[in-house]
Amino acid sequence: MSALLILLLVLAVIVVAALTGLLRVTRPEEARPPAPVPLPPEGPGVERLVLRLPEPARTRAWTLLCSLADAAQANVEADARTRFLLTQTRERYLPDTVEAYLGLSSGARRALLAQGQPAEQLLEEQLDLMTDGVREALRHEHAAADRLLTQGRFLRERFGPGEALLPVGDPSRD
Repeated sequence: MSALLILLLVLAVIVVAALTGLLRVTRPEEARPPAPVPLPPEGPGVERLVLRLPEPARTRAWTLLCSLADAAQANVEADARTRFLLTQTRERYLPDTVEAYLGLSSGARRALLAQGQPAEQLLEEQLDLMTDGVREALRHEHAAADRLLTQGRFLRERFGPGEALLPVGDPSRD
């Protein structure tokens, strides 16, 4: 009799917990990825957003931010297009991407997943696109310097001392 009483008591506790919301049973298909980390109380804009991303996206976003900061600290002599790309990536493209991801509702996540495009995968692809774009823009700056050096070597070969110039007729024979 006491075992039955204990079983009834445990069942009553479970029912009360479920009714009051203390106990939530979810089916596997309803399982959601972990919610983003709460927004830190202080700090600059894009960094605060990046801190809320799940891993490995957080690491990728920090790597991108570090690339942008390194380019700024190195005073990269960039052309106007490259400067614009670097600035926009930091101030607009990265924050917009992160905010779009963080703003996804659970229903939107399920809709993306149903289409075979998990939100985390889309975020990582977009971070990779930005990282590759920044890397390519900075590489083109080096390519421009290399072209100038190559042109200088070419001109030294053509016009530098020791090069035989095309013979011009002897003016005394004319």
